[in-house]
Amino acid sequence: MNYFNLQPLRIPGGWTVKQNQFSEYDPHRDGWEACHELVEDLLQLENQHLLIDLGWYPAMNPSGTYILYLVDQRNTNPFIQPLEYFESISKQNILSKLEYWMDVGHYQQYL
Repeated sequence: MNYFNLQPLRIPGGWTVKQNQFSEYDPHRDGWEACHELVEDLLQLENQHLLIDLGWYPAMNPSGTYILYLVDQRNTNPFIQPLEYFESISKQNILSKLEYWMDVGHYQQYL
């Protein structure tokens, strides 16, 4: 079985890592034999009442996709009405969107 390190991330000040299982594994580059790396709870980042949540849905399924949420945790059902939602099968697109959402110029509109 292959072992993958955690994905390097550029996380600016103000954000706290609540959960991280987001590895360097890329199914389109590394093949599907390590699809056990693709789970629903990959990454959670928190900044005040904001939460960024990343998962692969359905878990461990080659036909799945990365889904990224930006939610306000003060809302009763934050994942039903997220502030922002993005999905992609491209890991690079997910990394780019993560960095964009964590940029103060973007997220401060929700504080």
